[in-house]
Amino acid sequence: MAELFGFKFERAKSSDSQDKFTEPSSDDGTLEVAGGGFYGQLLDTDGRQRTEADLIRRYRDIAQQPECDSAIEDIINEGIVSNERDQAVDIVLDRIMYTKKIKDRIREEFDTVLELLDFETKGHDIFRRWYVDGRLYYHKVIDQKNPRQGIQELRYIEPNKIRKVKETEKKIKPGTSIEHIQTKNEY
Repeated sequence: MAELFGFKFERAKSSDSQDKFTEPSSDDGTLEVAGGGFYGQLLDTDGRQRTEADLIRRYRDIAQQPECDSAIEDIINEGIVSNERDQAVDIVLDRIMYTKKIKDRIREEFDTVLELLDFETKGHDIFRRWYVDGRLYYHKVIDQKNPRQGIQELRYIEPNKIRKVKETEKKIKPGTSIEHIQTKNEY
């Protein structure tokens, strides 16, 4: 405690040593939404792409260049190898500590997902979409009346139509002017 010109300066007594006044920065492209109804505007003077849609558009434009298209095709052909005797991709469960029964069940579900994706015929296109766009989204259709049947269908969703959103809530700590930011929902 220090006293200067009649004012007392004390360290704040914190009951929680983990109090933070900022949220961890996310490099995953999420959009932060203030839950309290505050609005703000931002003017981008850099001219760089800031949203996922801008990035996807730029990646697709680059992929249309002949040199890049040729390089992408080489990468895809190395990554997805077509073979009549064996499937193009497989799951390796050697290093996980589960029983043989659980590993067999995981392999069965992996094969089911490959069938739903029709990976034998569309594997090249799926891999290319993922490689160029940098993201891949599917809508998993499940029978609501009988969810134990599992995924019934996988529907491709255009990456420009999806955006990750993080809703935050700002609270002012009692007795101070420090804002405490807490993530409410992330979807």
